Amino acid sequence: MDDLAGWLARISWPLVSRVMGALGVGTLTYTGADTALTSALSAAKSNLAGLGGDVLQILAMAGFFEVMSITAGGIVSGLAWLVLKKFAIQTTGA
Repeated sequence: MDDLAGWLARISWPLVSRVMGALGVGTLTYTGADTALTSALSAAKSNLAGLGGDVLQILAMAGFFEVMSITAGGIVSGLAWLVLKKFAIQTTGA
């Protein structure tokens, strides 16, 4: 019985180590980038709070805040695709 358990451990260890490595690096990358993006958006919002009401209304009419949201969503979704590709769950292209 020890031979079978040892054999299974030798066979499964490379797979387990690759999966754990991919999970760690992908999660760390996504979490770090998401945190950086969130802090950048909050800094931008706090800096915009110092502007006058008229300027904020012009920016809102021009769609500046929607542009910020769309850009942030695009960056986060791009990172999510990279993490999925790293996990080999979803492949896009060759």
